[in-house]
Amino acid sequence: MSRRSPRTLLRWIAGAAWATLLGGYLWNVTATGRTPFDVLGEVVAFLVDHPLGPVLYVLAIAVRPLFVFSSSVLTIGAGHLYGPALGLLVVTVGHNAGAVLAYALAVAFGAELAGRALAHPRLRGVAGRLRRNAFATVLTLRLVFTPYDAVNYAAGALRLPLRAFVTATLLGSLPGALTFLLFGASIGDLSVLADGRWPSVDPWTLAASAMLLAVSLTVSRLLRHRSPLPGATP
Repeated sequence: MSRRSPRTLLRWIAGAAWATLLGGYLWNVTATGRTPFDVLGEVVAFLVDHPLGPVLYVLAIAVRPLFVFSSSVLTIGAGHLYGPALGLLVVTVGHNAGAVLAYALAVAFGAELAGRALAHPRLRGVAGRLRRNAFATVLTLRLVFTPYDAVNYAAGALRLPLRAFVTATLLGSLPGALTFLLFGASIGDLSVLADGRWPSVDPWTLAASAMLLAVSLTVSRLLRHRSPLPGATP
């Protein structure tokens, strides 16, 4: 019997995880007669009110690479549930743990994950630069919004120093994390969706998110022009 490739194995894990979640959700709705909004409200209440809620949210973010789920959506959710301050702690711990998990997967599985990650347009030709100056290159890749998991897999496959990778990830991800956290924090009570109404929005928090996004994109563009990565389009 042929050995499954790492990518196939990860797809099977992601598929099994999504099937388990979907099956549990359908069983809950069918057995209790609750609506999707009822279930959403209960999940939100647990995550906000229960002492273990933030811990479970951190774990959800940490295992996100296995679920192939959007990191931006989870960051927005953290901002909505916990606000910018606690939300920043939750996503910082969660995303860095997830980055280390993806890094470890690439160390374990090696070449195949590396080939896919390094084939990305913004990573093509950067292997030498990553090896020579891991911290500065990973920091730049984070600041120019290179796809999160691609950088993680490339770093692990190239066996970059873990401390440099984690520190650069922590610092380089802060502007993007704050942007999405503030956006999530600006959104009011989602329970009104059940009544067919849109939630209210805090204009000042939303404006702060938009301003930070504009600054981040400007810095990203300047970095691409002043220190272009090999193979990247300025």
